[in-house]
Amino acid sequence: MRLLPQLGIAALLAALVAGGWYWTAAGGGAQDRSAQPPRRSSTVVVETAITRLGTVTETVTAVGVTRAASAVKIVPSTAGLVTRIAFEAGQRVRAGAVLVELDSASERAAVREAESELANLRAQMARAESLRARKLLSAADLDELRAKLGMAEARLEAVRSQLQKRSVRAPFGGVVGLRNINLGAYVDSSTVLTTLDDLTTVELEFRIPERYFGAVKPGQAVAATSIAFPGRTFGGAVREVDTRIEPATRAFRVRAELPNPDALLPDGLFVAVALVVAERKDAVLVPEEAVISEGALLSANGATRRSRC
Repeated sequence: MRLLPQLGIAALLAALVAGGWYWTAAGGGAQDRSAQPPRRSSTVVVETAITRLGTVTETVTAVGVTRAASAVKIVPSTAGLVTRIAFEAGQRVRAGAVLVELDSASERAAVREAESELANLRAQMARAESLRARKLLSAADLDELRAKLGMAEARLEAVRSQLQKRSVRAPFGGVVGLRNINLGAYVDSSTVLTTLDDLTTVELEFRIPERYFGAVKPGQAVAATSIAFPGRTFGGAVREVDTRIEPATRAFRVRAELPNPDALLPDGLFVAVALVVAERKDAVLVPEEAVISEGALLSANGATRRSRC
């Protein structure tokens, strides 16, 4: 009789277990699964590129002003009236070419007088030497005549020099600027007639930071551009590097030369300069988008920048 109640309890427990399992499978489990977030896809889209070997150059940029290889202001060495202007603005002239002539009537007359006097003394000298050969003239008289002849020659050279100064000539070949005088104007040694620039090559002076002092050497390539010539680049090379660093700017001066055979670059042109300070060959080149920078630039506190691909 005791066995029957125990069997009933066991059957009741089995029924409860089976019902709970059915409820979980049918309703409760579905609700739990719906509460969980959906799983995300682990697929990542990437873009690849092929690396290649090439040359990497490090450049520093600056600004500078062009200067002619030789540049002068043309002024007369004497005063007078302008009788001829023999140049046009922007004209190429050779060394020694006449640019301006001043009135020279009195100087030409002085030359003719000196030439006549010299010719007369030379004739006297010839007769005196003939007389001296026949013992008809003393040596003292002959020496006195020789002295007069020398003085006449010197005087002729002096007046010819004064005549030459009435013609203002180009001291070297180049391009003349605007004329500042007109015919008939009175000029003196303080009057600037025009300018003359030798533009076969132009000098370019600029300043760059002191950190590049050890990297800049004569012969390094430079490239110059200007808004006056859009789309054009003028190449040249470093000629001189200053031996001092300016305390106020912590920069040093660099002078470069740019070939200018067509005289396109004038004196005083403002240009932007790019100077190659380092070059690495056979470097691995990757797209810029593939490089991730970490950290900061090198600074006073020693922070560095690291890059990874």
